[in-house]
Amino acid sequence: MNDRSVKQGPDLGGAGLVALAAACFATLGPLSRFAGDAGVDSLILVTWRAALGALVVTAYIGFRLLSSGVRPVSFRDLPVRDRWFMLAAAATNMVLNLAAFIAFGRITIALTLLVFYLYPAGVALISTLWFGERLDRLRWTALAVSLAGMALVVAGAGSLGDIDALGVALAFVAAMAQVFYVLAARHGFAHVPAPQAAALTMGGAAGLYLLIAIGLAAAGVGSLDALAQPLASSDAIAPVVLAGVIGAGIPTLAFIIGVRRLGPSQAAILATLEPVIGVALAAWLLAEQPAPIQVIGGGLILGAAILLQLRPGVSAEHEAVVTDTDQVPAGR
Repeated sequence: MNDRSVKQGPDLGGAGLVALAAACFATLGPLSRFAGDAGVDSLILVTWRAALGALVVTAYIGFRLLSSGVRPVSFRDLPVRDRWFMLAAAATNMVLNLAAFIAFGRITIALTLLVFYLYPAGVALISTLWFGERLDRLRWTALAVSLAGMALVVAGAGSLGDIDALGVALAFVAAMAQVFYVLAARHGFAHVPAPQAAALTMGGAAGLYLLIAIGLAAAGVGSLDALAQPLASSDAIAPVVLAGVIGAGIPTLAFIIGVRRLGPSQAAILATLEPVIGVALAAWLLAEQPAPIQVIGGGLILGAAILLQLRPGVSAEHEAVVTDTDQVPAGR
């Protein structure tokens, strides 16, 4: 296969989609705090979040079908490879969230995020060594600057706490799961339109969470009645619904499209905007004022985002993916 490179102009639209996804994902910190204060535990929150996110994107798919005739691609018409990658992505989504939430309980959030945000480096290395993505000196510099800025933002939150081997290992598992998900969105299930990919991965993860809840109930650990925790009060249901819509449905779709437009490495680097926005939201919603070192770190991340837009992107021809515009309208 021809691996010649194709130069492209800066894709500000794709960058905007990844920035939107980062902003939406950043709401999960405060929303998780509000849901926990209202009595919703982590497993119930992630189950509802994934299910509601899948419903939001499914509604969007239905709207497009009715308004413009863009029909979904039949699962049976997809290459077998794409089907398997979709199933693997759903399982990876589930593992990612569970590993991260368990890590939060064993080590500090700051240390968890420091380990988790190794994933952009993993995406860049695998994209370069395995998939032939071209990263010039400017983009490697942007990666280094963004990771340094992220470290300052997270470390500025306070003490990293004790080093618990299992907690660190789980945070690393979450990071590797994110590496797989980002690369799979571009290279694994590329023939699945972004809205369907988002709905299927979130819906699959919700089903797996539900199976875990049923298994725990059968083992005498918890009860299926706990699934109704978000319905207990408006204080409980509000953050859960927002986590599903703003913290799952919208950003998952935006991120998948962004990955496909920008390439995995550039999208992963831009995604380090998430902790910066998270700190800003914590200052606004939780009265947690950022430390000066966090402001410096945020500036570095924003600088890295600007660096990425200074030079036209370079991608290998074999990285082309099917976009939503390649779908055939209903009736044709």
